[in-house]
Amino acid sequence: MNQYLKHYATAVTQPNVSGFEHLEMLLVRDKLAESEDRLSGDQRKKLRAADHRLLSNAAAFCRELQRITDLSDERERRQPSAKHWWWWLDDPALPLRVAQAERTPAIARSLAG
Repeated sequence: MNQYLKHYATAVTQPNVSGFEHLEMLLVRDKLAESEDRLSGDQRKKLRAADHRLLSNAAAFCRELQRITDLSDERERRQPSAKHWWWWLDDPALPLRVAQAERTPAIARSLAG
């Protein structure tokens, strides 16, 4: 398995660890975005599942991140692409934005309720 995918898939299962680890997770997700077109179908499926888990637990991840940084400051400093939605975990509308971008409203419904 892709080393970044393995790291990310594990990291999203641990929303209550240090915000420093979460910040590293977001950077790893950036690396995955750079190589996403080279992932196999199975790896893409695992990535989507990990993304869904991150979205589902966004509030918990944000709580820990807020102990060490402000995501708006991180966005200003790093200037992520709008496609890198994980840098907007603090946005309550994020699940809907992601679902619209992926054209999969089922994700938004599952996260909303």
